[in-house]
Amino acid sequence: MTSMTDIELARQLRTLRRTVLMLQTELRHGQVDSGLIAEIDQQLDHGLGLDSRCEGLPAAVDAVRENTMTPRPELLGDTIRACERLKDEIEAIISRLSPA
Repeated sequence: MTSMTDIELARQLRTLRRTVLMLQTELRHGQVDSGLIAEIDQQLDHGLGLDSRCEGLPAAVDAVRENTMTPRPELLGDTIRACERLKDEIEAIISRLSPA
């Protein structure tokens, strides 16, 4: 399913990246912000997760979510790294889009 233009998709991906960055910042301060996790899920559910150009996004989001289900201090580092991989995935998708 490809209903968004490249420009619209890039805009939504940049919004998602900012949300992931905010979550990563909270994690670095030892806090798990469930509101940001819900926002990431919502962004995926409203088009990004269904767009064929974003094939790797759901798995990358699942990796972040997995460690936040039962928040433990020893998992914060893993979750921060998962956020970094998710941001890398987002950037890779944006770089594959036609130039805006």
